Amino acid sequence: VPVASAADITDASDNCTAVPTVVYNGETTAGTCPLTITRTWDITDDCGNTITVTQTIIVDDNTNPTASNPGDINVSDPSLIPAPDASVVTDEADNCTLNPLVAWVSDISDNGNCPEIITRTYSVTDDCLNQILVTQLIYLGDAIIPTASNPAPLAVQCIGDVPAPDVTVVTDEADNGGVTTVTWEDDTS
Repeated sequence: VPVASAADITDASDNCTAVPTVVYNGETTAGTCPLTITRTWDITDDCGNTITVTQTIIVDDNTNPTASNPGDINVSDPSLIPAPDASVVTDEADNCTLNPLVAWVSDISDNGNCPEIITRTYSVTDDCLNQILVTQLIYLGDAIIPTASNPAPLAVQCIGDVPAPDVTVVTDEADNGGVTTVTWEDDTS
């Protein structure tokens, strides 16, 4: 909003006074979004005849704020999912509002399994209630491969001495957060 000035009145004239006097009276404001500013000036001739003129300025922010989606989160257990935290949105900005409001909106699961994907949504709102939504994806699942050692080698004399497949020969199977299952796939020679 420009600063008020007597130069804003460009057509002050009078039938007798060459240059009428222009006096700025001030302004009043009403509302917030939109904000209405009403400015008044008195125009006076040399004989004291005065008129008042007004200028109306409407300030209406209709531009949405901006922000980036927060980084994704990968966790292997539901207990490791962090609570919603609006501070993960770090670059919120707006053309008029100095500090747009960031708020958690929802967590919605896709009900998947390995991974389950949870979409966490935050809103970014300016003073005129212009709003955008940003999302953070939370991947819940085990992305780490299980471990196991190769069973000890066997030496036999004849093909008929080769034992049947036995999954119990794998004895040190382990995983970071789940139950492991050992299965036999095939014999290769």
